[in-house]
Amino acid sequence: MEKNLYIDASHPDETRIVLKSKTTIEEYEYEDKNRLNFKNNIYLGTISRVEPSLQAAFVNFGRVRQGFLAFNDIQSDYYQIPTEDKERLQEVEEKIREDLKNTNTEEINNNGNENNKPETSEVESSANGKEEEKNTKKNYREKLKSSYGLKKYRIQEVIKPGQVILVQVLKDERGLKGAALTTFISIAGKYIVLMPNTPKGGGISRKIFNFGERKKIRSILNEINIPKEMGLIVRTAGSNKTKNDIEYDLSSLIDSWNKIKETAMNSIAPSLIHQESDIIKRTLRDIYDDDTKNIIVQGNEGYQKAKNFMKILMPKNVKKIKKYRDKEPLFIKEKIEEKLNEIYDTQVKLNSG
Repeated sequence: MEKNLYIDASHPDETRIVLKSKTTIEEYEYEDKNRLNFKNNIYLGTISRVEPSLQAAFVNFGRVRQGFLAFNDIQSDYYQIPTEDKERLQEVEEKIREDLKNTNTEEINNNGNENNKPETSEVESSANGKEEEKNTKKNYREKLKSSYGLKKYRIQEVIKPGQVILVQVLKDERGLKGAALTTFISIAGKYIVLMPNTPKGGGISRKIFNFGERKKIRSILNEINIPKEMGLIVRTAGSNKTKNDIEYDLSSLIDSWNKIKETAMNSIAPSLIHQESDIIKRTLRDIYDDDTKNIIVQGNEGYQKAKNFMKILMPKNVKKIKKYRDKEPLFIKEKIEEKLNEIYDTQVKLNSG
């Protein structure tokens, strides 16, 4: 079904986005520029205190409330342990890496005392579904470490106050609770989610059900060069895409990760290192698809932002972005305001009358 994407970025305090077919609003998104979410943002922070009773640490990452970092969410690279122990740990993790590559998901789930599940979950907004997969993998990891005879450390033995650490926001602040953080970074692209410091090879969204399509994607993943220290998940949008599409997305995300690392190296904690995409970029990444004929944008800044991001995301589709130039507001001319107002009607008119 042919659809158009309408972006009203003409107001200084808000941006509204509608995906519309000829008669129906398919998607509606709204962002208040004064109340931006910070979930999935990446920060350089410092460990303010370690809580042995919780097996967690609290992190100052520049917000009023400090973030909560569970021990399971701390990558072993941050462990302050003797060199010999770190080398031993790295050897064990290399063995774990190989075991993970040679073990199918059903085995991993069984070893982790989890119910059997499809191959992996999709990380839709850079972290959705990541916890389920991460917890299953960590259970398996702990069993493997035990089988290799590696000492099981406690947080107070390996993490110290004042330590600088790169974290990503998993969950927003809730009430008096600070944000939940992780050191296992994920960056969402159009077709894949890159996990640059979680080595696991390639995975496929469980929302892709077709066996033939999964087999084709697995073949593509076996052909492309995924750095051994990284993992990725092919998103539902990656279904029916070519090897070149997946490779281009992977290359763009690796470039983003390199920029994040460079920014972190040149920053002083606490500081924001990488901001999750604003609503225009998220829309082009997550909502725009091959059925979208045109992307009409009202507002100069929004138009330039959409055009520049599309050049990075899908250069061949830049021509689909059109600048709205009429004096009449875009949403009024396209009768979108009328459709949105119908949401609040107390009566619904059925086709039968």
